Amino acid sequence: MKRYLFLSRKNFKALVEALLRDYSVIGTIDKEGFPAFGEIHTFNELRLSTTPTHLSAKEFLFPPREVLLKLDIEDGTHEPVLEARPQVLIGLHSCDIHAMGLMDRVFSYGTPDPNYLKRREQTVVIGTECLPDAFCFCSSLGKMTVEEGFDLFLHEVKGGFLARMGSRKGAALLRKYTSTREASPGETRELLRFREEKERLFTACINASPERLPEVYSKSDSSPVWDQIGSICYGCGSCNHVCPTCYCFDVKDEVSSDLKGGERVRTWDGCTLEDFAKVAGGHNFRSMRAKRLRHRFNRKFNYLSERFDALFCVGCGRCSRTCLVEINISKVTNRLIKEYDEGARKKSDDGKDQEKDP
Repeated sequence: MKRYLFLSRKNFKALVEALLRDYSVIGTIDKEGFPAFGEIHTFNELRLSTTPTHLSAKEFLFPPREVLLKLDIEDGTHEPVLEARPQVLIGLHSCDIHAMGLMDRVFSYGTPDPNYLKRREQTVVIGTECLPDAFCFCSSLGKMTVEEGFDLFLHEVKGGFLARMGSRKGAALLRKYTSTREASPGETRELLRFREEKERLFTACINASPERLPEVYSKSDSSPVWDQIGSICYGCGSCNHVCPTCYCFDVKDEVSSDLKGGERVRTWDGCTLEDFAKVAGGHNFRSMRAKRLRHRFNRKFNYLSERFDALFCVGCGRCSRTCLVEINISKVTNRLIKEYDEGARKKSDDGKDQEKDP
């Protein structure tokens, strides 16, 4: 049985104020009327929100632009750059914690990425509860709740929070910075009622189990859905930009104006952008937007599933919420599921008809 500690609002404030003294603290703030992640300097700037943020907190572990090497052209040497500071991320919802776990696996795979992993090592993760909007479908993918990948998880109840510890680091923070008590049975029941109500609020869903999706997508290459959504896609890359599990990047060397030094810089890239698959000589392996969209959807539901034994969509709905032409990832997936099932039924019926023929 999970152990919950009760943290009063007063003691939660004490916790955050103590963390502000020892860490760089990134939390959910109000940005032009919307929740967003940003660095806070006082407790009053923090706005814990059940509403999904348009952007995840991915950029605080994997920045949109970062320097990897300092180059000295004159003597032909280089110096690695590892910029990481102790930080706390407050307000991550379950889907984003699942996404962070996937990014941890990606950047640990093969040759470990020292820049990402150094930041991750120095990051404290404090999760909070959320409520779905019209685009969230994390429940369909089994990501509505999370059991690991965080140091603390806070569930809001009357008078304060139920704190769940996910690591020794999280338990140590509570002991060091604030006071708690064991949660009462009534407070625990309040959390269970919240979970039941949350489950009922989902309107978006995937009409198949997560385990079926790699097979569905593997048979979808010739589906007419790709040309249809490709014909309206702007190729703007917004879906890549907001996705908490997109990790593609480009690396370029930038030379200083005096030609004596430079920097090797890593920047985010995205498979829906026109130049992503362009190679020397100008050939583009995915010159059409339909092909680029098909590739991106398969990256979420098919291509990476064998390597990492997981889907790379966590059901946060950000790509659908942000798309200028309303391409909806759950609706597209449901259409592919329907096509797959209809094709399977037709194949089965044709087989039965052949068996009946003398």
